[in-house]
Amino acid sequence: MDTKRALYYAAIAIGTLIAVSVLVSVISAILSLAWAVVSGILTLAVLAGIVYVAYKAGSWLSGSGSGGSDSTDLDSIGGSRSTSSTSSTTSSDSAADRQDRLRRQYVEGEIDETEFERRIAKELESEDLDDIERELERER
Repeated sequence: MDTKRALYYAAIAIGTLIAVSVLVSVISAILSLAWAVVSGILTLAVLAGIVYVAYKAGSWLSGSGSGGSDSTDLDSIGGSRSTSSTSSTTSSDSAADRQDRLRRQYVEGEIDETEFERRIAKELESEDLDDIERELERER
């Protein structure tokens, strides 16, 4: 009977080893999946940070950042130009771009509501004058 008992304990030991091995494998798979998710999230966060910094650096270097003075902002959107000089510079800076820049400045708090409305009105007025001038040139 000692042999039967020895075989019984051996079978229990082998079964326990297999159960522990399966359990360790499952836990290891869960941990590696969790690590992959955390690693992916961290990688995306770092990548988003790098893209944000590159965007801010690019906008700062191009001069459209919020670090400029009011006179440069007025010049860049056509606020202090006369209508005759505006028509000559519209090729480099379209009216839609200037209006988008005004909206962005208003949203970011660089200009208040009254200043935004004044500049948009002036921009729309100059845009209408440009359209009229183009129509007159076509008729000639």
